[in-house]
Amino acid sequence: MSHFSPKQKTLLVATPLIVLLLICLFPALTHSLGTARGVGIALMLYWGGVCYGFGLAMVGRKNLKRLYARPDNLRSKANTLNLALAILPVALVFFTAFLPTATGITPRILLLAALVAVINATAEELFWRGAFLVRFPQNARYAIVFPLVLFVAWHIALALIKGGHYQGGAVALLGGAAIMGLIWAILAWRTKSIYLSTLSHIGVNLLALPGVFLTNG
Repeated sequence: MSHFSPKQKTLLVATPLIVLLLICLFPALTHSLGTARGVGIALMLYWGGVCYGFGLAMVGRKNLKRLYARPDNLRSKANTLNLALAILPVALVFFTAFLPTATGITPRILLLAALVAVINATAEELFWRGAFLVRFPQNARYAIVFPLVLFVAWHIALALIKGGHYQGGAVALLGGAAIMGLIWAILAWRTKSIYLSTLSHIGVNLLALPGVFLTNG
């Protein structure tokens, strides 16, 4: 790793350790504190400490404006594929997760889903796409493949939550993370920004979370 910068080395070494910690933390807290309280505390640590805290440290404040830059002329032919990549995950989740549970969704559930969607999507895109894009702007292996594998792996922590249930089980949870994560990573790489990937992630979470909340009470 001699040819990597200090922040690149930190990102490459610390991220796998963070994922291992999360895989231990989520089931441990939900077993000791109960599902609701354990998940709440674990998510606060994940969002605040990992995604916003460590993620922002890796991105650097001076890079934030560029990282959230809106792609020029979204209606141009050059951006047609980018818009399609942003819309595709939202459309998939709308038909596979939202519609089957739509009749049971209440305004309270939808409001909670919107709140969590914004927090989770902005946090995860800052870290999982933004930090790696900033530190490895010319290396797709470390900007796309490396974080994608670990992004999927971190969802093992969610699969191990005590009392947690997901449509399609753990396979669907991890498979969905792989598909969505790949699309968002490619989108961020193509645009050199997390503007569209963040909006797409918010849309996916907003449509997927009501079903998760209903399934888990």
